[in-house]
Amino acid sequence: MTYHARLHSLQQTIQKNGCDAFLLDDQVNLFYMTGLDLSAGKLLVHSKGADLLVDGRYFESCKKSSPFPVKLAEPPTFESLLSSPEFSHIKKMGFDSEKTTYKSYGLLQKIISNIAKEGHFIELIPLDAPLKLQRTIKDPGEIKALREAAALGSQGFDFVHGLLKEGISEQECAIELEIFWKRLGSKGVAFDPIIAFGANSSMPHHRAGKDRLKAGQIVLIDIGVNFKHYHSDMTRIVFFGQPDTRLLAVHAIVQKAQHTALALCRPGTTIGQLDKTARDIIAEHGYGENFTHSLGHGVGLDIHEYPTLRNAPPFTETPLKAGM
Repeated sequence: MTYHARLHSLQQTIQKNGCDAFLLDDQVNLFYMTGLDLSAGKLLVHSKGADLLVDGRYFESCKKSSPFPVKLAEPPTFESLLSSPEFSHIKKMGFDSEKTTYKSYGLLQKIISNIAKEGHFIELIPLDAPLKLQRTIKDPGEIKALREAAALGSQGFDFVHGLLKEGISEQECAIELEIFWKRLGSKGVAFDPIIAFGANSSMPHHRAGKDRLKAGQIVLIDIGVNFKHYHSDMTRIVFFGQPDTRLLAVHAIVQKAQHTALALCRPGTTIGQLDKTARDIIAEHGYGENFTHSLGHGVGLDIHEYPTLRNAPPFTETPLKAGM
């Protein structure tokens, strides 16, 4: 999907919400809409198109690479831009209520009030993550990027697996993994690597610490990498030595639940069905109360994206779609 196609979809969304403009200023969505890695900037989307507003640090590079017209908008001049005849058609401007801070809203409200004194009235309208559903469906270029991130993530798992030896610490594995990925061109880790030995492996979001690996322990490896802005996320269990037969039995139950759920991953299956199928298998074997985590989640430019795979509102009746 081209950036202009993404713009067209966003324009339709904001129009359905009764707005004739939308101000986007969070870093991830700016990248999604422009392909530009900006630490600051604003994309003013309106019925006639879109304008990228940046300060002097980015103006020159954006003029060369932006898919949309670029305007120099240092903070003091943003007000004059909005009050210019070019934007006089804007009457209702949406903002992302999930991303916009209270402070940013206050500053925006002040600018709007100053413009109103000159006879140009703009109403600010909060919109609930208007790009959330659009970003749920990945285009071919995004799917390619996600496959590359997943492949690099898998290499990372193999690397950590090769590090495992008695005496190595969780922290050492995590640090070495980050260096390994950086050398292969990653932007960094998608989240702090979860390397957990022994009893620590019972905690899904354990933070790698100073515990050292001993023979016969379980090793939880939950890792992800950011490659070309797209994320991977994988979780695996390794038995370091001969595992307890009870652990093997539990592992087989979880694996059965996983494989059964994967077989249902197709357009039309609801998230509620998907999660319930896996959860029921584990519950049938007496471990239902131990399934405290969601089944999974969306992934993309953010490590956690819509939807969450859990049989609970608002996801229960949400159907899987091609491209998710």
